[in-house]
Amino acid sequence: MLADSSLADLAKIGWAFGLNITGIRSYKDVSVEHWLERNKLSESGQAWLRATALGGVTGTLRMTVWELFHRLRSNLGTVFLEEERALFWNKQPPNAPDGFVSVWHRALERLGVKITINARACSLEQAPNSVVIKTADGVRHTAGAVFLAVPPPALSRVLAESRDGIAASFGHSRESLATVLRDSVYQHLGLVWFFDRPLPNELPLGGHNVCNGWHPILVQHSQYAPYLKEPAATVVVGSVSLTTDFEHLVHGTKARDHSHQELARIIWEDERRIDPTLPEPIAARPLGVSSATQIVHHGALPVRATSSEVYIATNLNGQAPYFTSSLESAIQAGAAAAAAFDPYVERLPVGAKCETNALVRSYMPAAELG
Repeated sequence: MLADSSLADLAKIGWAFGLNITGIRSYKDVSVEHWLERNKLSESGQAWLRATALGGVTGTLRMTVWELFHRLRSNLGTVFLEEERALFWNKQPPNAPDGFVSVWHRALERLGVKITINARACSLEQAPNSVVIKTADGVRHTAGAVFLAVPPPALSRVLAESRDGIAASFGHSRESLATVLRDSVYQHLGLVWFFDRPLPNELPLGGHNVCNGWHPILVQHSQYAPYLKEPAATVVVGSVSLTTDFEHLVHGTKARDHSHQELARIIWEDERRIDPTLPEPIAARPLGVSSATQIVHHGALPVRATSSEVYIATNLNGQAPYFTSSLESAIQAGAAAAAAFDPYVERLPVGAKCETNALVRSYMPAAELG
């Protein structure tokens, strides 16, 4: 940051950052793109912020300045407060015995929570003192409350098939809500590369090209080595936005012009072009495309519908900043929805220093948590 920014850049960033952390200005309604245009930072300063916004945080300049400063504040805390660099959920793969998925699954089982997978929700219907969920198999499920933890395209489909009153409860007509959800989405592709040997040089944070071309972000996860199947010895995980118009420095193409496998090949070729000692991967796989949310264009949706127990449990509720592949922000958004339902809801371990073998003390009997 210091190397890439002039004193004038730092003054502008510092002033805005100060307004944000003091609560004078939230910046939830200002995109990084518009903020850069308005404040006329130097080219190098703009490149640094683009790298932070495009690769390191959300994959789009349409992210809000609020989200950018949230990540910047977290990064500064890591540097100056010497906080743990490996978060609880990054210390091992999520499905490892001590990974957060396994820990949470065991905790939910102890509480008697029933988990059903591959049951696609089709619509919602308000009933007396309950909400009815209709799934693709035609079954109707009655619930006291419904939490919608789905990205904008899926949410749009569910609400389009629901009764008008559900959509209106979020402050929009059915047609207006469809527009909001269509405009509040962007896509980024997750990729993973496997290697049969440790990398001779650690990748810089974000990779060598986080400031260039498509602005991909790559993170080496050496701590996953004990969990990999032979012959894999280390792994790199990355993502790239498919909705920007940035062109590749060599090919002159946009990321969305290529297949997922081509993107994996080209992005790693770019890394090896800068550091020729990097090995070829033994395998490269796409992890899928995420339909992520951004709120700068239309603003956030209410956490709770006004006339029913239906809650938005994603970053569309504006209660948590969105970061690419960030479990932190997903957890914050879901926790905000849960707290809106009941401030004493059970909280599972998520922090860097929390114990993984116990739940945080509950303020409600377990029987009431189902």
